[in-house]
Amino acid sequence: MPKVINKQQQIRGFLLLIASFFVIFTVLGGVIYWSYTRTIFRNSDTALTQQIKQFDLAGALQNSSDSNRKAPLLLQSNMLADVWVYDKDKKLVLDDRIPESMQSLYKKQFKYTQQFVSYRPKTIAIGDNYYRGMRVAFVDGTRNNDGKPVKYGIITVNVTDTMFNLNQFKKVLLWSFGTFGLLALMVSYWISLKNMKPIIRAWQQQQDFVNNAAHELRTPMAVIQGKLENMLTRPESTVREQSDAIILSLSEVRRLTSLTDNMLTLAKSGSNMTRVEKEPTNIADFLATIVAPYQEMAEFEGKKVLLSTRVTQPVMIDQKRIHQLLVLLVDNAMKYSDAGATVSISATIEKRKFILSVADTGRGISDAAKKHVFDRFYREDKTGSRETGGTGLGLSIAEWIVQAHGGKIVILDNHPQGTIFKTTLPL
Repeated sequence: MPKVINKQQQIRGFLLLIASFFVIFTVLGGVIYWSYTRTIFRNSDTALTQQIKQFDLAGALQNSSDSNRKAPLLLQSNMLADVWVYDKDKKLVLDDRIPESMQSLYKKQFKYTQQFVSYRPKTIAIGDNYYRGMRVAFVDGTRNNDGKPVKYGIITVNVTDTMFNLNQFKKVLLWSFGTFGLLALMVSYWISLKNMKPIIRAWQQQQDFVNNAAHELRTPMAVIQGKLENMLTRPESTVREQSDAIILSLSEVRRLTSLTDNMLTLAKSGSNMTRVEKEPTNIADFLATIVAPYQEMAEFEGKKVLLSTRVTQPVMIDQKRIHQLLVLLVDNAMKYSDAGATVSISATIEKRKFILSVADTGRGISDAAKKHVFDRFYREDKTGSRETGGTGLGLSIAEWIVQAHGGKIVILDNHPQGTIFKTTLPL
C-alpha cells in the first residue's frame, strides 16, 4: 500500500477514535457532574421547599391552597432558610430590630434584581458568598412580623461551602478527564497503527495474489500462443506431425483450467459464498472409495498407498470438501515422492476429535518452507512444480477446507524421511 494512502487511512482512523473518545468522555462527564450537582444541593433545595410549604399552609402565597385567609402573619424563616421580603415596589422590607448599619448592607446585597427572579432553585453569587434562592409572591394584605405590607419574597440558603466543594469536584473532574483524555490520545494513536497492520497485510497479500496469478496465467498462455503460431507457419503439416505441439497445448489448457478453478475456490472462500454442508458419513467406506484410484496409480509408479481406518461411528463432514481435501493431500504426497515411497492415510478418533493424516516417505519439506506452504502460489521447488503440474494453490485450498470445518491442519516430519499432514476436525 502506498505510504500516502497508508498515512491518510491512519489519520482518519486516529481522528475517528479521538472523536469517539471525546463524545464518550463528554457525555460521561456531563452525567457525573449533573448527578453530583443534584445530590450536593439536595439539602438546600429541601430547606427551600419546606419554607415555601410553610407559607403555603399559612395561606400567604398567591397560589396558596387556603386563599380565603387574609393578611396572615409571616414567619421570618425556618432553621435553614432565610426569607427576604419586598413591598409592591420591590423594595426590601426589613425587621426594625435589625441595626441600621446592617440594613444598608442587606438592602445593597439583596436588592431585587433579575438574578433573584426564579420560581425554581437558583444559585446566586453575592459578594464572596453563594446563595441558593427561589422567588415567591404573596397575596394582597400580607405583612411581615413588624406589620409592614409585603408583596414579594426571596427564600435563600447559604451554600458557600457547598459551592466550594462543587468547585473542587469540578477541578478533580477536569483533571481526571484531562489525564484520561491524554491517555485516550495515546491509545487512539496506538490503535490506529495496530488497525492498519492487518489492512496493509491484506493489501500486500492481494497484490501478491494478483501478481502471482498474472504470472501463472501468462506462462501457459505464452506456451499455447507460441505453439499455435508455430503451427500456422506450417499449414501443410498433418495432425500427426503437430501432435507434440497439440498435446503440450492441451496440457497447458488443462493446467489453466485447474488454476482458474482453484483461484475461484479461494475467491469464494474469502467471501462466504461457499457453505460447508455436513452430513453423517461412514468414514471407512468414504475413504476407501477416494483412495482406491491412487492405490492403482501407485502400482504403476512403483509406490505404495496404504489406508488405515479406525473409526466406527459416523462423522459429520462435508463429503465434497473432505474428498477435495484428501485428493489434494494425497496428490501432493504422490507428486513429491520418488519410486519406492509409501503414502499412508490414517483416520482415527482421539479425544472427541476426528484425526485424518496423510504421511509420505518422500523428499520432505524444509523448516523454512513449512512456514509458507499454505501461502497462495508458494512453491519450494519452482522448477519441479511445473514438471509436476503444481500451481501453489492446493495446500491453500486444503487449509481453507479444514478451517471451514472448524479444524486445524499442521505439518510434521515423518521419520526417518518424509512429511505428515495432520488434520484435526471437531466432532
